[in-house]
Amino acid sequence: MVWALSEPPPLPSRSFLVIHASVTGTAVDIAERLARRGRREGWAVTVKGVAEFNQLELLETPLIVFVLPTTGNGAAPPTFLPLWNALLHPSLPPDFLEDLRYAVFALGDSSYGKYNWVGKKMSRRMDSLGATAVVQRGEGDDQNEWGVESTFPGWMDEFYKAIDPLTPAIDGLGQLSISDVPPARIQLDKVTGNTLEVNPTPPPWAFDVRWAKIRDIERTTAPGWYQDVREVELEIEGFAEEQVLYEAGDVLEIRPQNSPEDVDKFLTSIGWTSIADHPYSITARSSDQPLPPHLPSPYVTTLRHLLTHEVDIGCVPRLSFFEWLAAFSGGDMEEKLRHFCSGEGQDDLIEYTNRPRRTINEVMYEFRSAKVPPEYILDLLPPMRARGFSISSSPAAHDGKVDLLVAIVNYRTLMSTPRKGVCTSYIASLSPGDRLPVRFDTSGILRLPAGTPPLIMVGPGTGVAPFRALMEERRRVGAKENLLFFGCRSISQDFHFEKEWKKMVDEGDLTLSVAASRDQDDKIYVQHRISEHSKMIWDYLSRGGLVYLCG
Repeated sequence: MVWALSEPPPLPSRSFLVIHASVTGTAVDIAERLARRGRREGWAVTVKGVAEFNQLELLETPLIVFVLPTTGNGAAPPTFLPLWNALLHPSLPPDFLEDLRYAVFALGDSSYGKYNWVGKKMSRRMDSLGATAVVQRGEGDDQNEWGVESTFPGWMDEFYKAIDPLTPAIDGLGQLSISDVPPARIQLDKVTGNTLEVNPTPPPWAFDVRWAKIRDIERTTAPGWYQDVREVELEIEGFAEEQVLYEAGDVLEIRPQNSPEDVDKFLTSIGWTSIADHPYSITARSSDQPLPPHLPSPYVTTLRHLLTHEVDIGCVPRLSFFEWLAAFSGGDMEEKLRHFCSGEGQDDLIEYTNRPRRTINEVMYEFRSAKVPPEYILDLLPPMRARGFSISSSPAAHDGKVDLLVAIVNYRTLMSTPRKGVCTSYIASLSPGDRLPVRFDTSGILRLPAGTPPLIMVGPGTGVAPFRALMEERRRVGAKENLLFFGCRSISQDFHFEKEWKKMVDEGDLTLSVAASRDQDDKIYVQHRISEHSKMIWDYLSRGGLVYLCG
């Protein structure tokens, strides 16, 4: 059903705010592309992550665009929850946001029942509080042939077509032609003398980042096995005994670094090697485009430091990377890059990037004739994201320490091109005694049940990690009805936490069923083991038991 939109009131200024709740980086990329189009057409546009958004801005900003992903089957990004809970307050009147015009572009996957649930709920809540939509809600779908590119460009056209009549163009905010290069986000001023020192330690990416030290890191899979899985033990610095740092089921975030070899390769490709270690004072050119919120202003650093700590050169590039690269290219290279950015070039772009998982570093080498000025570093490259790992320890059993089970991503494509995970490669490079910043993400839904009801856990591979933490807590409170289905390829090669599980079985705290898929001619998976325990499962569920699945 298509709902007719009411006529939005005129805007008092040619400006708006874009709020994103990015998880994987797609939402921030969409937000920045929307803003870049607006600035080109004479709009003053500010982009913010929802964590930096002051809720009072709902009452002070005439037009806000929300770019909202749905994770899994209807789950909201953790950073979005404070705003959402505030909007649900029962005391808010139906005309609370009557002066707000808004738009929503939702991101999701239609293979889930609650497809784009967060964006849909936000639209309904905005309407119920009196806000006026300027355009129909847009919806990006990972299942579409071109992913978000199947719908976003058309929705963006409709959005600007809807808001352009709401206010006249303003002197000083002239439009740029498609061939004009937008101004860089930052200004680089070379620092001379010894008045300012470059701090080698990157600023924490969030207010609650803590320092940790590697106590132990060892391989748990057999030598020579195709997959390298590491058990990592970290000690949290500044831990006081009375502190509760996390709960069983929480996640530890680690923000990786690009390797020196990868940074050197990128510097060579882009032509910045000779200036890579010059100290620069970095400031924002405009209040509409401030520095990333965790960086001080001015920020004294080097291009090498930014490439190591602040931007991701090991991910698959998004369309906006090719848009920027095209702006600094010429001839056949520019033509090819602009083709990738066009609607008719999406099949070729997917074939070039997504299918072989080609990285930004590799693309930059292929298009090394591009002459990108260094002040465009934060425009061209996406920010380095923190990666989350399920904690495999309970705080009560590991005082001030945290255990992780990490599968090191390292493989070759069908064309024998090596691929590695940015974060897991960084973790694999660490040694006992090394320090690194970490953050506890306590917003997840994996939680111990109240009391001691029966518990059924299904954890193939490294997905078993949080169940070790849950079982340590369950044993502490005397909960003995626990059934774990663990899946691996071979008991002798990748049976994670084998000794601990067997000890729990021997002490009567756990029923364990292992599906080792490659240890016999007929492959066996956890679903086969589940059917073998149907009576126990039915008994557990009939008495209020719970099923947890992680993998």
